[in-house]
Amino acid sequence: MVTVDLNTKVLPQNHGVYMVRPGTGYHLLSAFNEHRVIAPDLAFLNVPNGERPRDFENMEAQVKRARAFAEWVKTEDTRAAPMPSRVLEDYNDKEAPSRITMYRNTADEILYSLPEGALIFVPNPVFTEKAMIGELAGADEERLIFNGTSHWGELEYQGRRLKNVKMLPMRKLPKAFFPPMKKRNWIHQYVGREKELLYRQFYGDFEIVGRKAVTEIEVTGQRVFPQDLSIIGALTTLIDQKLARQAAGDQDALDLLQAVFLPPDQNEAPVIHANLGSSGNVLVESVTRRAAPVLKVIVILALGYTGGEIWDMVQTDSLVLSNSQALAGTDAENLAETQQMTYDFVRSTGRESLEQIVGLVRDFHDRTGGNVDATVIADD
Repeated sequence: MVTVDLNTKVLPQNHGVYMVRPGTGYHLLSAFNEHRVIAPDLAFLNVPNGERPRDFENMEAQVKRARAFAEWVKTEDTRAAPMPSRVLEDYNDKEAPSRITMYRNTADEILYSLPEGALIFVPNPVFTEKAMIGELAGADEERLIFNGTSHWGELEYQGRRLKNVKMLPMRKLPKAFFPPMKKRNWIHQYVGREKELLYRQFYGDFEIVGRKAVTEIEVTGQRVFPQDLSIIGALTTLIDQKLARQAAGDQDALDLLQAVFLPPDQNEAPVIHANLGSSGNVLVESVTRRAAPVLKVIVILALGYTGGEIWDMVQTDSLVLSNSQALAGTDAENLAETQQMTYDFVRSTGRESLEQIVGLVRDFHDRTGGNVDATVIADD
């Protein structure tokens, strides 16, 4: 028995992606990056772990105090004055600042109501630098108290941790990402193309339940030739078209060479996103059919087995798929469908053609280092 762990992140359709701006003027950027955290720009905010800022009894006084420190730290002249009091009771009778509801609600959103696991993007205002991106810790996890930097170094902030953090070059992002960064809002929710672009940058491989699947082929070689992309493109098209024809009851044969020249159905065909250099990746995205995950299975098997061995696995029902990053309660159907489509593709391709495909995939790997993030476990 051979088991392939697809190791593909499966996301619900409502999985959130948010930009959190690191304070006014980006003054918290270095602290966010160092501590892998996001926080409201409210100095000395301290809400007990698990408590909701919106409902916390002395939240108004805490906002007043934070805004007093924000005014004090603004300029060299204001910093020449004595530092404001940290004693909360000193703010009970102070006039509430304008937009106090906004400050309270933003603190509530960052520290409590943004969902666990949401993808958080912390932008960098410098185009040549890197942004931080990571998955948000649960609202019930311990919050982090940390200091600001520079003029804010004596001020403390309360934040919520990020997990699995990656640094993303800002130059990889299209212009649509930049306007929200310039607004006063601390939080912006991405939708549509921007949301899925961040999925691709962060996860590489991912599936959105009921919508699409993306397989990442990592490339580590110094050079990638046109023929290398042709191998991936032709194999993707071959898988997709064989699955489509089988579903339609079409028995016409199709080989790898024919697949190279097939015109794409622009509504249903898989899409390839290539980011190549001294290292990079090729992302294969499929919507209508499950060509992307089937491609992943074929590539990982081709690097360890001959075409004849893959054929025999399918003929003896000894190939099984699993996914260590499955979404509980939703992924069994996806796995079953991917396994069946892998079997269908192998059987319709035949032993001889599989040998050719395996040879080409290995050539691609030898030239480019191209590989997928999956694990093969063979039982003795």
